[in-house]
Amino acid sequence: MNRNCIGLRKLPLVCLAILTISGCRNIGTGVVLWPTEDSYLNPGDIVKVKSESMLRNTYTVNLPDQGRFKEEIDKWRIKRFNRKKEAAEYVVDLGEWRYVFAECLYQGLPMRSESTNMSTRIFSFREGELVKVLGRTSKPEKVGNLEGYWYKVLAKGGVEGYVFDYHLRVTKNTGSTREVLNERKSFDPILDNLLRTEWRSESYKTMLASNLIDLELLKPEYGLFFDPENNKISLRNPNISINEFWTEIVPAGRNRYIFLNSSFRITINSSDFISAQYIYEGKDYSRAFVDINQDITTIIASEVERRKAELTRMVQSGPVYYSQIYGEFTVRKDGTFTWIKKSALISRGIVSYEAGNIGTIEFDHFVKPSITAKYNGAFSLKFNEREVVQFLYRFEDKGLRLLYVPKNVIKQRLIISDQYIYPAHLYFTRLPSTIPEE
Repeated sequence: MNRNCIGLRKLPLVCLAILTISGCRNIGTGVVLWPTEDSYLNPGDIVKVKSESMLRNTYTVNLPDQGRFKEEIDKWRIKRFNRKKEAAEYVVDLGEWRYVFAECLYQGLPMRSESTNMSTRIFSFREGELVKVLGRTSKPEKVGNLEGYWYKVLAKGGVEGYVFDYHLRVTKNTGSTREVLNERKSFDPILDNLLRTEWRSESYKTMLASNLIDLELLKPEYGLFFDPENNKISLRNPNISINEFWTEIVPAGRNRYIFLNSSFRITINSSDFISAQYIYEGKDYSRAFVDINQDITTIIASEVERRKAELTRMVQSGPVYYSQIYGEFTVRKDGTFTWIKKSALISRGIVSYEAGNIGTIEFDHFVKPSITAKYNGAFSLKFNEREVVQFLYRFEDKGLRLLYVPKNVIKQRLIISDQYIYPAHLYFTRLPSTIPEE
């Protein structure tokens, strides 16, 4: 026995734990699966595992015949064995797959726990993400109308599972040679682009161009989406929710496709513009969709921040506004308001007596460019969620001026005119705040 290991039983437990990790000898054998780019190791190398770092989640390893050259490597990049024989058998089974990697060609490509699309989704890949291939099923299979292999893969970080290869580019890299293993002769790039794009209503393009973001219409879940793995088409907007399944996609003329066993017919006008024909509740519809090529959540977050800034300014410029005719209007930081002594507002038919005195303020309307110079913006007042009215507003030196906006000059949340037969102009002076700070 090594003299350095004599008397372990006499050591304190802490020292014994340290020796268990760093050890007097190798703590196992490993097979390199995915070395780093600057590593001197290669995929499939059998290495000695010298020590383990719990803090960094790494092993220190070296090749059996190069004891002086040690390398620290992430645990997930190594498959560890207790016996050299087991490691050698694993390398034999790995065979030529030791040199094979794959690139994901589809945003959100799922990894599953088993080689079937009915098994649990355990990971989703980004487009362009690289994975290490560990093997594949023995024969090609059909998933919907797509045919390919299920590849067993290792993702960065150590997650292992199965990916259907229709949206993978599988390559074998040995030294200076690179061979694509799943080249498809019948690959249809136009159809592929259609299936992997998230299509949005054509109105989104108009909203973004004019920077008039309607948060009731622009949502991540609204649009036309394809799930080629499950042969599923989903169409959602505020008024429609459709989920249909196809059995096969058949070309029907130039850049037109029929999704058999579903009601959908898709015409591809360009790489970022399509039209969809479908049936909903017995009626035929035709709608245009676009690829806006922008992150919806980022757009929404920006609009939410704009509205918060408008509310903050309204509060800081007041928050209490008083009119001898129209009463007292108070805005709070949480987006609520009170409006008391507003009998003149009721007598003019702007709100009813039942509206009450409290509600929420939302900066959810926009002003036509031709009149925007006259106003700071527009907002909606929702009285007890029962009655909703809109106002144009402008800050003045000593107060706030409002103009009531009738419904007939609002088009899709855009106020197109400030000229009415009987305009209701409301002027308020600013009062010192009587609202305690939160």
